[in-house]
Amino acid sequence: MTDVGLEKAQPVVMKSRLDKMSVWRAALVYKRVWGICMAAAFSASLDGYQINLNGSIISNTGFIHKMFGDVKASPSQYVSAWGGLQSAGQCVGQILLQFATDRFGRKVAMYITWLMLVISIAIESITIHWWQWLIAKFFSGLGVGMMQATIPMYISEHSPTQLRGFFINSYTFWFVVGQLLAPVALREMNARDPTNFRVPIYTQWAMIGILIVIYIFMPESPWWLVSKGKLDQAEKILHSSNGHIEGYVVREEVAIMVATVEEEKRITELNRTQSIFAILWGTDGWRLLIACWPKVMQQFVGLTVFNTYATYFFQLAGNKNPFTVTVILACVQLMSVILVATTTDSFGRRPLTVYGYAITTVSVLCLGIVGCFDYTSASLGSLLIFFACLATFSTSGASAIGYAYLAEIPTQRLRARTSGWGLAISNLFGILFSFTVPLMLNGSAHWNVKTGFFFAATGTIVTVIGWFILPEVARRTPAEIDEMFEKKVSPRKFGKYVTDVQMALDERERVAAHSSS
Repeated sequence: MTDVGLEKAQPVVMKSRLDKMSVWRAALVYKRVWGICMAAAFSASLDGYQINLNGSIISNTGFIHKMFGDVKASPSQYVSAWGGLQSAGQCVGQILLQFATDRFGRKVAMYITWLMLVISIAIESITIHWWQWLIAKFFSGLGVGMMQATIPMYISEHSPTQLRGFFINSYTFWFVVGQLLAPVALREMNARDPTNFRVPIYTQWAMIGILIVIYIFMPESPWWLVSKGKLDQAEKILHSSNGHIEGYVVREEVAIMVATVEEEKRITELNRTQSIFAILWGTDGWRLLIACWPKVMQQFVGLTVFNTYATYFFQLAGNKNPFTVTVILACVQLMSVILVATTTDSFGRRPLTVYGYAITTVSVLCLGIVGCFDYTSASLGSLLIFFACLATFSTSGASAIGYAYLAEIPTQRLRARTSGWGLAISNLFGILFSFTVPLMLNGSAHWNVKTGFFFAATGTIVTVIGWFILPEVARRTPAEIDEMFEKKVSPRKFGKYVTDVQMALDERERVAAHSSS
């Protein structure tokens, strides 16, 4: 394919004319991209369903009796081991899958993810001992971790610049929908037969069946195809998804991708950062830290309490309807993600992330204060639920934007690697808290609701750091983000910085307008 810019004796710009389109106009014209991105994001519903089902089912009477005999609750050390190994599986999956994602493409990565989830559900379906559930949790972690490292990145590589944040956040939307369905299913079974925990597990098979059909029909990422020199295939995909849009010239868009990838290669060779460990130092190391920080923040503001162990938390707090509270929290998450998804491309990533986690920090502090009194009373019990809902609302939105940072901050060459390692770093802390939170709540520490004081302290530290290092990248092209990092622009100045890429596009349009007149 001949470069469009070279054909016209013009320099190739690395930003499309259509990037100037408003967010709402883009939402109307990119109709087929909606289908691709939403189908991919639907994968997260199984992710959320499985995580919340696994975290809630440990409070099911039948499950407890099957695993441990005649006891009232799953022992904290076993709950800790299950959560910790699942987080470990996520970490391993995110680190290992990147090699297949880079070499064989995003679709192959999806098939591997699907296989890991099938294995985990198969083991869950037949388990009768706590150690078998432990093995299932490891494979579940592998599948969930691989999905988290692949799908948001895949979505970002299909999304137009103006809608990238919205479509990436749609992953979290479907994740929360899955989380909402899990306690509903368990509550229905609990009402009919409190000892039956198998049927909710079996329901995962329907979702896994839908998932493989979606994966088969989804197109490969055009950015990955361009990075591998498969320009004709990239053209076909872009023509199929965007060829109907007025003013969209497929060859020009591919030329922009080629120019961006070639510029990244030039910088890589200039800086001699071609090593497999390139993401650990220099500019790429700085980008890795920024990319993973929002997800690291979510661990230190208490995500494990309100997500993985929500039912367990309220059960120990004396609430008589922990499943109902979990459903309420899931609805709160849903509202938060919808709000953030529809505003992140207009308001920006940075304020919604930093201020969101700041609100969470204050909320968990209030939880700790409530824990100093008789929180089993009706009035303080309601207050406990209110602050838990507030923390969940703010954390859900900020956490959703974390996937956008992981997909947008890295270079195209290191996107899969940085996304995988960034999530793995976050999950290392997830492993820590998966083991320690049950012990904080009901172990030797027996802090229970006072656990909020701990996460208020750690949340304050990570939020202050986030204020200084998180840049604004909403509506920025990959080439613009690359340029600002190479020029070492302060993260807090990214939002208003005028890039050479933007000026080149403006100049080209000025010349074109002058010529036509």
